[in-house]
Amino acid sequence: MTIVRLGFRALLNHTRLALVMALTVGIPLMLYLTLDAYQAGLRLRYTDTYGDFLVVQVSGSLGEFYGSRMLASVGDGLRAAGASLVVPEIHTIVGTTTENAVLLRGIPLESYARVEEYQITAGRPLMAGDAPRLAMVGTRLAQERNLLPGDAIQVRGRDFQVVGIFDVSTYASNEVWIALEDAQSLLGWGSDVSVYVIPNGEAYKEGDVLPGGLSVVRKGDSASALLAEWDPFFRLLTHITGALGLAAAVALASILWRLAWLQRRELAILRSVGFSQRSLVGYLFAQGGLITLAGFLFGALGAGLLGQWTAVRTAGISIQAVFNFRVILTSLVFAGWISVAGASVPAWWLNRFNLSALLRSE
Repeated sequence: MTIVRLGFRALLNHTRLALVMALTVGIPLMLYLTLDAYQAGLRLRYTDTYGDFLVVQVSGSLGEFYGSRMLASVGDGLRAAGASLVVPEIHTIVGTTTENAVLLRGIPLESYARVEEYQITAGRPLMAGDAPRLAMVGTRLAQERNLLPGDAIQVRGRDFQVVGIFDVSTYASNEVWIALEDAQSLLGWGSDVSVYVIPNGEAYKEGDVLPGGLSVVRKGDSASALLAEWDPFFRLLTHITGALGLAAAVALASILWRLAWLQRRELAILRSVGFSQRSLVGYLFAQGGLITLAGFLFGALGAGLLGQWTAVRTAGISIQAVFNFRVILTSLVFAGWISVAGASVPAWWLNRFNLSALLRSE
C-alpha cells in the first residue's frame, strides 16, 4: 500500500500529464465497452428460440423478418401431413428509410396467442372479432414513437389504431402486430403468407426440406441467422478497438517512461533508503494501474451515456446497449492488459538503470 500511495502522490505532482494519459486510455476503453454492450444487447434480443414450435419458410430466407412468401395451400399440406396446429403469419419490413422502417407481423387473431409469448403492458391484446385496422405495438417501438393505446400508427400510408402495448424478451419488441387479413391487404399479397408455425415433433422436424423450396427451422432461428450476418461487422470493430488499445498501451508506456525519468532522483532516493528494485518496479506498475483505473472510469461513464442516449437502428430493428456482468468483466480485463503492457517497458528500463550511480552523480 505504501508503494501505491507514493505512486498516487507522484501522479498528483504531474496532474496534467496524468489526466492526458487517463483520457488516452479511456477513449479505447469507452469504445470497447460500448461495442461489447451493443453486442450483448444484440445477443440478448436476437438469440431466443422457441423449442416447442417450428417455422416453415422459404429456404435461405430470414422468414421471421423478411424474404419469405408462400401460397396458402402450403398450410393445407401441413395439416394433411399431421400437424395439429398450423398458424400462418406474415413477417416483413415496411418503410422507405431507416427512421420510418417498421417490422410488421400479420397474425391470425383466433390462433396467434397459442404460438406467441408476450405480456400486455398497456391496453389489451388483439382478439378474434376485432374490427380491421387495429394494432398491437412492441414496447421498444412504442417508446421510440411515444405511442399509447388509442394513438394511431401509420403503416404504408394507412392508419392503425393502437389497442395494446406488448413486451417480449426478443426483437419482437420492435414490431407492430396487425390482423393477418389487414397485412395481406396492405401488402397486396392476396391469401399468401410468409411462414407457417407448427408444433415441434409432429409432422416435421427441424432441418426437413419440403417441396417448393421450403425448409423447416426452429422458431426464432431467423434471429440467430441475422446475428451471424452481423458478426463480420462486429469483428472488424473489435479489431479496430484492439488496435486503439495497443496504441493506448504504447502511449501509456511512453508517459510512464517520461514520469520515471522525471522522478529518477526520487526513485534513486527510495532505492537508497531500503526500497528493493522489485518495489520500485511495483511503483511504476501502481502508477500505470492508477492511470488505467481513471481511464476505465472515464470510459465507463462515456459508454454509459452513449448507451443511454443512443440506439443502433437499422431496417426496423433497434438495438440497445446492455451493460451486464460479462461486459464489465471483459472490459476490466482489457483495461488490465493495457495497464500491464504499458508499464512493462518503463519497468524493464528501470531494472537496467543504475539508480545509485545516478544519485551519486547528481
